[in-house]
Amino acid sequence: MLSVFLLSFIVLLAAGIPIAIALGGTALSYLLLKGGLSPTMLVQTTFAGMASFPLLAIPLFMLAGALMNESGITRDLVRFARLLLGRVSGGLGLATILACAIFAAISGSAVATAVAIGSVMIPAMREAGYDQDVSAAVTATASCMGPVIPPSIPFIIYGVIANVSIGALFLAGVVPGLLLGTGLMAYIYFVARRGNYPVEAPGGWREVAVGTWRAMPALIMPAIVLGGILGGVFTPTEAAGIAVLYAFIAGGLVYRGIKLSRLPAVLLQAGLETAMVMLLLGLSEPFAWVVAVEQLPQKLLETLTTLGQSPLVVLILVNIALILIGIPLETAPALTIVTPVLAPLAAQLGVDPVHLGAVVVFNLVLGLVTPPVGAVLFSVCGISGVSLERLSRAVWVPFIIGLAVLLLITFFPPLTTLLPGLLIHP
Repeated sequence: MLSVFLLSFIVLLAAGIPIAIALGGTALSYLLLKGGLSPTMLVQTTFAGMASFPLLAIPLFMLAGALMNESGITRDLVRFARLLLGRVSGGLGLATILACAIFAAISGSAVATAVAIGSVMIPAMREAGYDQDVSAAVTATASCMGPVIPPSIPFIIYGVIANVSIGALFLAGVVPGLLLGTGLMAYIYFVARRGNYPVEAPGGWREVAVGTWRAMPALIMPAIVLGGILGGVFTPTEAAGIAVLYAFIAGGLVYRGIKLSRLPAVLLQAGLETAMVMLLLGLSEPFAWVVAVEQLPQKLLETLTTLGQSPLVVLILVNIALILIGIPLETAPALTIVTPVLAPLAAQLGVDPVHLGAVVVFNLVLGLVTPPVGAVLFSVCGISGVSLERLSRAVWVPFIIGLAVLLLITFFPPLTTLLPGLLIHP
């Protein structure tokens, strides 16, 4: 039955069926072929997969990000980053990476970060004489900090499916996100020095103070969310509600970019994005049930241990598999497929579930810039005017930097587990 189950899933994917429908359809075919099981189980497990309090954080964080995007925060963030780093060689590129990191901590979305920051900074870098392909490639890769730096929708999905602390996962993403940003900054600095890219004139202290003050509401939001979770003031789900309230107040009263006439459109956008994720999570539950019944993790473990019994060897093999999976699949659907298999596997091998979560999410997020089908690549092509073929060639060096960070967090678990261990008490 297991071979039929896996084959039917592959056939549905190959036929172009949406991932959510393929997950549910595969589980339904298993129930019908197995016999003795009622198809109503599919409905019951689907609703059970969505009826989870922590999952309420997903629509709330999505709404908070949509409100902050609507407020016009991008302009002030970009100005702040340019004032801070513009005078350094490659300063515009460095400012782009910093702006992506800050915006990532607000939106949690790689595509949103790429579009919001790239639409402003890529033309600015082009006018300043930067190589257009390099500018687009660095922006695309830097936007991958969005789903890694907290708050992170992929970490919420992984935490709910694997039953791991979402607060701990948020902290686990901090160092990998910063390592990726640092690596990209070193790359653009080297390229700028070699290409003799121009630097911007330094701003006066008054201009710097005003720019910092204008960006302060956006800089405070991630601190409120993460600080409240770590301080025990509220849960991650409650933190998402606080983020919505803060985004509405900051966007409406401080930035004055949220108009009441635009609220229905913002709510609709957040609602549609939430519906897609929640349907995916719901229909992944019966799929995960079949995986557990057929003991797929145990069988996979037996296969992997024939290749090597070391947990590190197994993690390397898992990374290779995830890179391949991340090429055709988006992060959220890939997580719903692999987490039910990998979480029990890691438990049997003694791998820290927080470490595994950071490795899995970071790996799959890199798939967003993996040629030739990464979602972020398509977005950056649209806003930069660079063809997909050119961007696919230019993105390889930044992508390799991302792979280097992936290997670091794989080989050195404390990079992902130290902060959760220090700041979250069992």
